[in-house]
Amino acid sequence: MRRAGVARAMDQQGLDGVLILRPSSVEYLCGHHTVETLPQPLLAADGRVALCVPNAEIGRAWASSCPDEILHYSPFEDGLALCVAELANRVPTGARVGIEVQQHYGVPPRTVELLRAAGLEVVDSEFLVERLRLVLSTAEISCVEHAAQITGQGIAAIQSHLVAGPGTDSSLASAIRAALTRDANSMAAFDVVVASGWKGGVAHSTFSQMPIGSPSVTFLEFAGAHHRYVAPVMRTVALGPVPTRARQLEQYAVQGLAAVLENAKPGVECREVARAAIRAIGRLPDDVAFHFNFGYPISVAHPPSWMDGAPFYLVETNSEPLREGMVFHAPMSFRVFGQMGVGLSQTFVVESGGTRVLTPGLATIMEIPAAP
Repeated sequence: MRRAGVARAMDQQGLDGVLILRPSSVEYLCGHHTVETLPQPLLAADGRVALCVPNAEIGRAWASSCPDEILHYSPFEDGLALCVAELANRVPTGARVGIEVQQHYGVPPRTVELLRAAGLEVVDSEFLVERLRLVLSTAEISCVEHAAQITGQGIAAIQSHLVAGPGTDSSLASAIRAALTRDANSMAAFDVVVASGWKGGVAHSTFSQMPIGSPSVTFLEFAGAHHRYVAPVMRTVALGPVPTRARQLEQYAVQGLAAVLENAKPGVECREVARAAIRAIGRLPDDVAFHFNFGYPISVAHPPSWMDGAPFYLVETNSEPLREGMVFHAPMSFRVFGQMGVGLSQTFVVESGGTRVLTPGLATIMEIPAAP
């Protein structure tokens, strides 16, 4: 069914072949997954798919994947060049071959050069496989639901760890990670983020053996995973009294998230959801930073990010409509640079009647009294 969808999309774009390098899309089409990070492309042409792997990955390919062929190369060979040459042998000279022309971590920069040198016409396939992945099947949504249960175990670990004794940001991250892996069959594509105090006000800061004192505000982001389908959340915890500024940031996050969950429905344009959230938040003070991306799609994800798919965002510039079966993470993170950050979010699915939140718990500041 998935391969048939790719074949139809190739016909619509007039493509003779597709070179798929994003690891999550390779898994989506043939099941292959591994901890190795070397490029392991999937070639799709003439109704067949071939997986290209280093010799050491043959066992993983046999164990996890179901392509029509498994091709392999030694670590002393130029694997990408050999894969391109193999694709060129399967299509006519001058054939139109689709690839993600926009650079990202899965496409080595010289890929286009190799394809053109092989006599092929390079076509921007415009996230051909990734756009098919935007609508999840019932089985895929079930994987996200299972991942969300594991996310809930990580949420529970926050309170139990801090009540027992706050320790450091690193010990809190360790407790969350242990909860996320205890009953999991896979890891999330992105590590646990714990940013306490001033680091919460600097995006993508994380733990560094810094003590968590009282009073303090700590920003957290993490995800449970099931078969590499993820269910991310942002949570914020206050140890001791909640500062007035943190309450203000919390209000922005709560209002923005509520607007997204209320307005996201099948047929509604993404930009309309974003505009509703912008109206709900209102004008921000000059010192408050926010990214104005009210949601990004969630599916199977490989490192380094769970934003591992088509750039289909809940932003003002996206006029495309939502469809039933799409799953999003709505990241409401508001920061005062170098002072604090408050992040509150949920992962949700778009259903016929609106949204259904998959991740557990309230998206409000978790308050933990300081020890006497």
